[in-house]
Amino acid sequence: MPRWVGFLGSWALLVLALGLAAFAVAGESINMRDSRRLDRLAMIDALIADRNGNKAGTLRQTAAHRAAEVNALQTKVKTVEQQTEDTPDTGQTIIVSTAENKLYVRRGGQTIFQAVCSTGKGTELKIDGRTWVFDTPIGKFSVKSKEENPEWVPPDWHYIEEARKNAMRVVHLNPGDTIDARTGQPATKRSEGVWSWFSGGGGSNAVLRVKGDTVVEVSGGTERELPPGKMIVAGDAIVVPPLNTKQRHFTGVLGQYRLELGDGYGIHGTDEPDKIGQSVSHGCVRLGDADIAQLYAMSNVGDTVIIY
Repeated sequence: MPRWVGFLGSWALLVLALGLAAFAVAGESINMRDSRRLDRLAMIDALIADRNGNKAGTLRQTAAHRAAEVNALQTKVKTVEQQTEDTPDTGQTIIVSTAENKLYVRRGGQTIFQAVCSTGKGTELKIDGRTWVFDTPIGKFSVKSKEENPEWVPPDWHYIEEARKNAMRVVHLNPGDTIDARTGQPATKRSEGVWSWFSGGGGSNAVLRVKGDTVVEVSGGTERELPPGKMIVAGDAIVVPPLNTKQRHFTGVLGQYRLELGDGYGIHGTDEPDKIGQSVSHGCVRLGDADIAQLYAMSNVGDTVIIY
Protein backbone atom coordinates (compact mmCIF):
# COMPACT_ATOMS: atom_id res chain seq x y z
CA MET A 1 0.00 0.00 0.00
CA PRO A 2 1.46 3.42 -0.83
CA ARG A 3 2.74 5.40 2.15
CA TRP A 4 0.52 8.37 1.47
CA VAL A 5 -2.58 6.25 1.76
CA GLY A 6 -1.58 5.14 5.25
CA PHE A 7 -0.86 8.74 6.17
CA LEU A 8 -4.34 9.83 5.07
CA GLY A 9 -5.93 6.98 7.06
CA SER A 10 -4.09 7.98 10.22
CA TRP A 11 -5.10 11.60 9.70
CA ALA A 12 -8.74 10.58 9.25
CA LEU A 13 -8.67 8.56 12.45
CA LEU A 14 -7.14 11.52 14.32
CA VAL A 15 -9.83 13.89 13.04
CA LEU A 16 -12.53 11.39 13.98
CA ALA A 17 -11.07 11.00 17.47
CA LEU A 18 -10.91 14.75 17.95
CA GLY A 19 -14.52 15.10 16.78
CA LEU A 20 -15.71 12.45 19.21
CA ALA A 21 -13.80 14.13 22.02
CA ALA A 22 -15.33 17.52 21.19
CA PHE A 23 -18.78 15.95 21.06
CA ALA A 24 -18.19 14.33 24.43
CA VAL A 25 -17.04 17.65 25.93
CA ALA A 26 -20.04 19.46 24.46
CA GLY A 27 -22.36 16.77 25.81
CA GLU A 28 -20.86 17.05 29.27
CA SER A 29 -21.29 20.84 29.14
CA ILE A 30 -24.96 20.41 28.19
CA ASN A 31 -25.42 17.94 31.02
CA MET A 32 -23.88 20.39 33.48
CA ARG A 33 -26.14 23.21 32.27
CA ASP A 34 -29.19 20.97 32.52
CA SER A 35 -28.17 19.89 35.98
CA ARG A 36 -27.75 23.50 37.10
CA ARG A 37 -31.09 24.40 35.54
CA LEU A 38 -32.76 21.54 37.39
CA ASP A 39 -31.09 22.66 40.63
CA ARG A 40 -32.41 26.19 40.12
CA LEU A 41 -35.91 24.87 39.39
CA ALA A 42 -35.78 22.72 42.51
CA MET A 43 -34.69 25.77 44.56
CA ILE A 44 -37.52 27.88 43.09
CA ASP A 45 -40.02 25.09 43.85
CA ALA A 46 -38.73 24.95 47.41
CA LEU A 47 -39.11 28.73 47.84
CA ILE A 48 -42.66 28.62 46.43
CA ALA A 49 -43.55 25.71 48.71
CA ASP A 50 -42.10 27.52 51.71
CA ARG A 51 -43.91 30.75 50.85
CA ASN A 52 -47.23 29.01 50.31
CA GLY A 53 -46.83 26.69 53.27
CA ASN A 54 -48.43 29.10 55.75
CA LYS A 55 -51.23 29.88 53.30
CA ALA A 56 -51.94 26.21 52.82
CA GLY A 57 -51.99 25.67 56.56
CA THR A 58 -54.32 28.63 57.03
CA LEU A 59 -56.61 27.35 54.29
CA ARG A 60 -56.71 23.93 55.93
CA GLN A 61 -57.56 25.49 59.31
CA THR A 62 -60.27 27.66 57.73
CA ALA A 63 -61.76 24.66 55.96
CA ALA A 64 -61.78 22.70 59.22
CA HIS A 65 -63.43 25.62 61.03
CA ARG A 66 -66.10 25.93 58.33
CA ALA A 67 -66.74 22.21 58.47
CA ALA A 68 -67.22 22.44 62.24
CA GLU A 69 -69.68 25.33 61.79
CA VAL A 70 -71.63 23.36 59.20
CA ASN A 71 -71.77 20.33 61.50
CA ALA A 72 -72.98 22.49 64.37
CA LEU A 73 -75.67 24.05 62.18
CA GLN A 74 -76.76 20.62 60.94
CA THR A 75 -77.06 19.48 64.54
CA LYS A 76 -79.23 22.50 65.34
CA VAL A 77 -81.45 21.84 62.34
CA LYS A 78 -81.80 18.18 63.30
CA THR A 79 -82.76 19.16 66.85
CA VAL A 80 -85.40 21.58 65.58
CA GLU A 81 -86.77 18.94 63.21
CA GLN A 82 -87.14 16.52 66.10
CA GLN A 83 -88.86 19.16 68.23
CA THR A 84 -91.24 20.25 65.49
CA GLU A 85 -92.31 16.93 63.99
CA ASP A 86 -95.80 17.48 65.37
CA THR A 87 -96.12 20.99 63.91
CA PRO A 88 -98.46 20.98 60.88
CA ASP A 89 -97.70 23.22 57.90
CA THR A 90 -100.86 25.21 58.41
CA GLY A 91 -101.67 28.39 60.26
CA GLN A 92 -98.90 30.90 60.95
CA THR A 93 -95.34 30.22 62.05
CA ILE A 94 -92.53 32.65 62.86
CA ILE A 95 -89.13 31.23 61.91
CA VAL A 96 -85.78 32.68 63.03
CA SER A 97 -82.47 31.63 61.48
CA THR A 98 -79.64 32.50 63.87
CA ALA A 99 -77.04 31.63 61.22
CA GLU A 100 -78.51 34.11 58.71
CA ASN A 101 -79.90 36.62 61.23
CA LYS A 102 -83.16 36.47 59.30
CA LEU A 103 -86.77 36.20 60.45
CA TYR A 104 -89.58 34.73 58.32
CA VAL A 105 -93.32 34.41 58.75
CA ARG A 106 -94.99 31.49 56.95
CA ARG A 107 -98.71 31.02 56.53
CA GLY A 108 -100.35 28.23 54.58
CA GLY A 109 -97.00 27.05 53.27
CA GLN A 110 -96.04 30.49 51.92
CA THR A 111 -93.53 33.06 53.21
CA ILE A 112 -95.57 36.22 53.74
CA PHE A 113 -92.97 38.31 55.60
CA GLN A 114 -89.22 38.38 56.10
CA ALA A 115 -86.79 40.74 57.77
CA VAL A 116 -83.18 41.06 58.87
CA CYS A 117 -82.78 40.63 62.62
CA SER A 118 -80.12 40.37 65.32
CA THR A 119 -79.65 37.34 67.54
CA GLY A 120 -77.44 36.25 70.46
CA LYS A 121 -73.73 37.01 70.36
CA GLY A 122 -72.80 33.66 71.90
CA THR A 123 -70.41 34.99 74.56
CA GLU A 124 -70.17 34.12 78.25
CA LEU A 125 -69.91 36.26 81.38
CA LYS A 126 -68.56 34.67 84.53
CA ILE A 127 -68.39 36.23 87.98
CA ASP A 128 -68.55 34.88 91.53
CA GLY A 129 -69.26 31.35 90.34
CA ARG A 130 -72.15 32.42 88.10
CA THR A 131 -72.11 32.05 84.31
CA TRP A 132 -74.38 33.79 81.81
CA VAL A 133 -74.45 32.56 78.21
CA PHE A 134 -75.70 35.19 75.77
CA ASP A 135 -77.09 32.95 73.05
CA THR A 136 -80.50 32.80 71.37
CA PRO A 137 -82.22 29.56 72.45
CA ILE A 138 -82.82 26.94 69.77
CA GLY A 139 -86.10 25.07 69.51
CA LYS A 140 -89.86 25.42 69.31
CA PHE A 141 -91.63 28.21 71.20
CA SER A 142 -94.86 30.17 70.99
CA VAL A 143 -95.92 33.78 71.42
CA LYS A 144 -96.97 34.02 75.08
CA SER A 145 -98.08 37.65 75.00
CA LYS A 146 -97.85 40.91 73.04
CA GLU A 147 -96.78 44.18 74.63
CA GLU A 148 -96.67 47.78 73.42
CA ASN A 149 -94.05 50.19 74.77
CA PRO A 150 -92.41 47.44 76.84
CA GLU A 151 -90.22 48.23 79.81
CA TRP A 152 -86.87 46.54 80.23
CA VAL A 153 -85.81 45.37 83.69
CA PRO A 154 -82.08 44.75 83.21
CA PRO A 155 -80.69 41.63 84.91
CA ASP A 156 -77.62 41.84 87.10
CA TRP A 157 -75.34 40.98 84.18
CA HIS A 158 -76.18 44.32 82.54
CA TYR A 159 -74.71 46.24 85.46
CA ILE A 160 -71.69 43.95 85.57
CA GLU A 161 -71.02 44.49 81.86
CA GLU A 162 -71.33 48.25 82.18
CA ALA A 163 -69.04 48.30 85.20
CA ARG A 164 -66.39 46.26 83.41
CA LYS A 165 -66.53 48.54 80.39
CA ASN A 166 -65.72 51.52 82.60
CA ALA A 167 -63.39 49.79 85.10
CA MET A 168 -65.88 50.33 87.93
CA ARG A 169 -67.29 48.33 90.83
CA VAL A 170 -70.83 46.99 91.29
CA VAL A 171 -72.71 47.47 94.55
CA HIS A 172 -76.25 46.36 95.38
CA LEU A 173 -78.60 48.74 97.15
CA ASN A 174 -81.10 46.69 99.13
CA PRO A 175 -84.01 47.97 101.25
CA GLY A 176 -82.59 49.17 104.57
CA ASP A 177 -79.12 49.84 103.13
CA THR A 178 -77.50 53.26 103.07
CA ILE A 179 -74.77 54.00 100.53
CA ASP A 180 -72.57 57.08 100.46
CA ALA A 181 -73.48 58.88 97.23
CA ARG A 182 -69.94 60.22 96.85
CA THR A 183 -67.89 57.06 97.39
CA GLY A 184 -70.28 54.17 96.77
CA GLN A 185 -69.27 52.69 100.11
CA PRO A 186 -71.65 51.82 102.98
CA ALA A 187 -72.46 55.07 104.75
CA THR A 188 -70.99 55.70 108.20
CA LYS A 189 -73.22 56.11 111.22
CA ARG A 190 -72.67 59.86 111.08
CA SER A 191 -74.37 59.93 107.68
CA GLU A 192 -77.44 58.08 108.91
CA GLY A 193 -80.53 59.07 110.79
CA VAL A 194 -80.64 62.37 112.62
CA TRP A 195 -76.91 63.06 111.98
CA SER A 196 -77.66 63.66 108.34
CA TRP A 197 -79.48 66.85 109.35
CA PHE A 198 -76.31 68.31 110.87
CA SER A 199 -73.83 67.67 108.09
CA GLY A 200 -71.09 70.25 108.07
CA GLY A 201 -68.84 71.55 105.33
CA GLY A 202 -66.35 68.70 105.56
CA GLY A 203 -67.46 66.99 102.34
CA SER A 204 -70.56 65.38 100.91
CA ASN A 205 -72.75 63.43 103.30
CA ALA A 206 -75.40 62.60 100.71
CA VAL A 207 -76.60 59.03 100.95
CA LEU A 208 -78.69 56.72 98.78
CA ARG A 209 -81.62 54.78 100.20
CA VAL A 210 -84.59 52.76 99.01
CA LYS A 211 -87.92 54.37 99.81
CA GLY A 212 -90.90 52.27 98.80
CA ASP A 213 -90.64 51.66 95.05
CA THR A 214 -87.96 54.24 94.37
CA VAL A 215 -84.41 55.28 95.25
CA VAL A 216 -83.82 58.63 96.92
CA GLU A 217 -80.77 60.69 97.71
CA VAL A 218 -80.82 62.32 101.15
CA SER A 219 -78.52 65.28 101.76
CA GLY A 220 -78.59 68.05 104.34
CA GLY A 221 -82.14 67.26 105.42
CA THR A 222 -83.53 67.24 101.86
CA GLU A 223 -84.68 64.23 99.86
CA ARG A 224 -84.45 63.86 96.09
CA GLU A 225 -85.88 61.03 94.00
CA LEU A 226 -83.40 59.75 91.41
CA PRO A 227 -84.54 59.67 87.75
CA PRO A 228 -86.34 56.44 86.79
CA GLY A 229 -84.75 54.15 84.23
CA LYS A 230 -81.30 55.68 84.64
CA MET A 231 -78.01 54.15 85.69
CA ILE A 232 -77.04 55.10 89.25
CA VAL A 233 -73.37 55.96 89.76
CA ALA A 234 -71.80 56.60 93.16
CA GLY A 235 -68.09 57.34 93.09
CA ASP A 236 -66.36 54.50 91.26
CA ALA A 237 -69.36 52.17 91.64
CA ILE A 238 -72.46 51.37 89.63
CA VAL A 239 -75.39 50.88 92.00
CA VAL A 240 -77.88 48.05 91.35
CA PRO A 241 -81.31 48.98 92.77
CA PRO A 242 -84.01 46.44 93.72
CA LEU A 243 -86.15 44.92 90.93
CA ASN A 244 -89.33 46.66 92.06
CA THR A 245 -87.90 50.19 92.00
CA LYS A 246 -88.52 52.75 89.24
CA GLN A 247 -84.78 53.06 88.60
CA ARG A 248 -84.63 49.39 87.54
CA HIS A 249 -87.25 49.87 84.79
CA PHE A 250 -85.93 51.26 81.48
CA THR A 251 -88.13 52.50 78.63
CA GLY A 252 -87.21 52.73 74.94
CA VAL A 253 -84.52 50.06 75.04
CA LEU A 254 -86.83 47.37 73.56
CA GLY A 255 -88.46 49.63 71.01
CA GLN A 256 -92.23 50.03 70.73
CA TYR A 257 -93.30 46.39 70.53
CA ARG A 258 -92.40 43.02 72.04
CA LEU A 259 -93.54 39.43 71.49
CA GLU A 260 -92.91 37.48 74.69
CA LEU A 261 -91.58 33.92 74.21
CA GLY A 262 -91.03 33.01 77.86
CA ASP A 263 -87.99 32.60 80.15
CA GLY A 264 -87.01 36.22 79.55
CA TYR A 265 -86.66 35.85 75.77
CA GLY A 266 -88.64 37.74 73.16
CA ILE A 267 -88.79 39.35 69.74
CA HIS A 268 -88.70 43.13 70.05
CA GLY A 269 -87.41 46.43 68.70
CA THR A 270 -84.12 48.03 69.64
CA ASP A 271 -82.49 51.35 70.48
CA GLU A 272 -79.45 50.27 68.40
CA PRO A 273 -80.89 49.97 64.85
CA ASP A 274 -77.42 50.28 63.28
CA LYS A 275 -76.54 46.82 64.66
CA ILE A 276 -79.44 44.98 63.02
CA GLY A 277 -78.13 42.00 61.08
CA GLN A 278 -75.32 41.32 63.54
CA SER A 279 -75.13 38.70 66.30
CA VAL A 280 -74.96 41.19 69.16
CA SER A 281 -77.93 40.57 71.46
CA HIS A 282 -77.95 38.85 74.82
CA GLY A 283 -80.37 36.22 73.52
CA CYS A 284 -83.47 38.04 72.30
CA VAL A 285 -84.33 38.59 68.64
CA ARG A 286 -84.13 42.25 67.63
CA LEU A 287 -85.88 43.90 64.69
CA GLY A 288 -85.91 47.41 63.25
CA ASP A 289 -88.81 49.71 64.10
CA ALA A 290 -90.76 49.21 60.85
CA ASP A 291 -90.26 45.43 60.84
CA ILE A 292 -91.27 44.86 64.46
CA ALA A 293 -94.36 47.05 63.93
CA GLN A 294 -95.42 44.93 60.93
CA LEU A 295 -94.67 41.65 62.70
CA TYR A 296 -96.56 42.81 65.79
CA ALA A 297 -99.61 43.67 63.68
CA MET A 298 -99.74 40.28 61.91
CA SER A 299 -98.81 38.03 64.86
CA ASN A 300 -101.15 36.40 67.34
CA VAL A 301 -100.77 35.04 70.83
CA GLY A 302 -100.19 31.32 70.37
CA ASP A 303 -98.31 31.58 67.08
CA THR A 304 -95.59 28.94 66.78
CA VAL A 305 -92.02 30.27 66.83
CA ILE A 306 -89.21 28.07 65.52
CA ILE A 307 -85.62 29.17 66.17
CA TYR A 308 -82.70 27.29 64.67
